[in-house]
Amino acid sequence: MTAQEPASRSESTATLGRPSAPGTPPTADFAALRRYADRITGDLAAAMVSVACALGDRLGLFGALVRHGPCDSAELAAATGVDERYLREWLLCLAGADYLEVDRETGRYALPAPMAPLLTGGSPMDLSGGHALLLALAAAVDPVATAFTTGSGVAAQDYPKALYDAMERMSAGWLDAALVDQWIPAVAGLPERLRRGGTVVDLGSGGGHALIRIATAFPASRLVGLDLHPANVDRATESARRAGVADRVRFAAQDAADGLPADGVDLVTAFDVLHDTVDPLAVLTAARRALAADGAVLVLESRSAPVPLDNRGPVATILYATSALYCLPASRSARGDGAGTLGLPAGRIRELAEAAGLHRLREIPVASPFNALYELRP
Repeated sequence: MTAQEPASRSESTATLGRPSAPGTPPTADFAALRRYADRITGDLAAAMVSVACALGDRLGLFGALVRHGPCDSAELAAATGVDERYLREWLLCLAGADYLEVDRETGRYALPAPMAPLLTGGSPMDLSGGHALLLALAAAVDPVATAFTTGSGVAAQDYPKALYDAMERMSAGWLDAALVDQWIPAVAGLPERLRRGGTVVDLGSGGGHALIRIATAFPASRLVGLDLHPANVDRATESARRAGVADRVRFAAQDAADGLPADGVDLVTAFDVLHDTVDPLAVLTAARRALAADGAVLVLESRSAPVPLDNRGPVATILYATSALYCLPASRSARGDGAGTLGLPAGRIRELAEAAGLHRLREIPVASPFNALYELRP
């Protein structure tokens, strides 16, 4: 058997069957069958490459290729402590997918320069968390399949910690790049209030990354993070301690729909969380009640079309799969029926904000194909 690329894409599936073979479609449909087979083969290859990238990320292989430059398998093994034979197979996989460049004379592999910020972390363009997310979501297929057949849910605490780590990695790049330097300054008067000592409440605070960033930039402010899951609260509390901001940041396991633990709040943030809530209107209403007269709510949500079927393409596919495997099952476990990852387009956000008493809505431009950011005010 050879894995050599066929002369034409149609050849890659020509051996799957012939129009004259039993069980194959009529001749008129056979070309379509081959096109779909090519499509499925390509999608399987992409999935395999993603798994290989997740493995390389976990072992630090991409970072090693950046630090050490072009390496053959033995040199990369020496640099990373990974077995050379396994590395050889991994390098061949990613070279075959054109993720790595290879010099056939020297046998050395290199990570193309534009790939580095996408795969090695520390950049708002980093996508490596998505590979880790894929593995974590795949690990949840069994309980999600049960939920599909019973109509039940999967409790957030029943998902692996790796899932929440991957989600935090996916958001950390753009939070680090934009939250303090772009998003907060986009809200009129907010930076000045936080410098003087404002109050911030983050809904669905997860590992605490957003609040820790704000606390570091605005040390006079007081910040509270709310999350339904005690494990997230514990993780965020420890992160705040390590960051040296525990004196001004605290986290609590609390449903925001029951009310916010502060009054006269200058800023309420809800980053990629409103679509997961059982009752988004109750959450926004609680935020409105807690706001100072000139306070603001920042809502980050997946960018989506008003008609669900109009959400198409790679980004929509990733987000709908994430919704089916995590967002909806987690919401169902809380006896709710969340909107889903793409369930809150701009029009729906506006309706909910109006109903909650947040009558002024403005979209703040963000450099992301995934998200839209809204400023809501009374």
